[in-house]
Amino acid sequence: MTRLPARRHVRASWCGALVVASVAVLAACATFPVGEGAVTPTESATAVVSIEMPELAPYPDSDPPLTKAESEAKRLEDADQRWQGVLASYPDAVRPEVAFEGYVTDENRIVVLRACYEAAGLQVDEGRTAGNLDGPPDSIGWSAAGEADMIAGYACDTAHPTKVANPGPNDAELGWIYDYLTDFYAPCLAANGVMVADPPGREIWVETWPGYVWFPSVGDDQRFWEPEMDAALQDACPDPDTYLQTVLRAD
Repeated sequence: MTRLPARRHVRASWCGALVVASVAVLAACATFPVGEGAVTPTESATAVVSIEMPELAPYPDSDPPLTKAESEAKRLEDADQRWQGVLASYPDAVRPEVAFEGYVTDENRIVVLRACYEAAGLQVDEGRTAGNLDGPPDSIGWSAAGEADMIAGYACDTAHPTKVANPGPNDAELGWIYDYLTDFYAPCLAANGVMVADPPGREIWVETWPGYVWFPSVGDDQRFWEPEMDAALQDACPDPDTYLQTVLRAD
C-alpha cells in the first residue's frame, strides 16, 4: 500500500488543511475528548497507554502495479504537481527545463539528493526516526529562503525522482484506513492526551484523498517530540502503515 503521513514527522495540525475546494469537505476543528487516565505533560514514557484494538475487517486487495507507461505518466504528473507547489508561493515563477537524470533508489537517494541540494546552495534538512538518532539519515529534504530556492528544490526533485510503481490505495483500501484511524488511532492518541480534530465523513475522506488530508498526529504536543515518548507512543498507538507492516504481514 502507499505510505501515509507518518505521525512522528507531522508537527502541524491537519485541521483546515483544505486543498480541494468543496464546502462539503469543511470539518469543524473540534477534538476527540481526552479520556480518563490520559497521560499528563509531567508523566514519562512508562505512562503512555494503548486502547483495545477494534474488530477490523480484512485489509482489501490492492490494485496491480503500474505498467512502465503508467509509471512514466505518473513521473510527469508528479513534476507538474511539484511545480504547482512552487506557483502556490510564487505565481510569477518561470518553470525551468529540467532533464530527467534517473530514478533514485533506497540505496542512493540520500547521497544523490544531498549532492544536488548542496550544489544548488539549498539548506539541507535530514530526518531521523526515534531509533536512529546517531546513524545515517532516514530521509532528506530542503528548506527554501526564497523563489530561487523553491525553483532549485523543484529542479533537484524533478531530476531525481523516486519511481512510482504502486498505484496508491484504492477506495476500498482508503475506507479501511479511515476506519482504522477513526476507530483506533485517533482515540488512542486522545487517550494519551493528544488533541485530535474531528474527522470528516468517511465518504468525503475517501473521495477527496489526497486533496483533503485529515490524519491524526501529535501536532504541537511537544511531549511526544522527545525520542523516548515518541517511541512509546508508536508502540502503544501504531499508525495504519506501521500496523499493516508489523501486524498483518507477520500473520
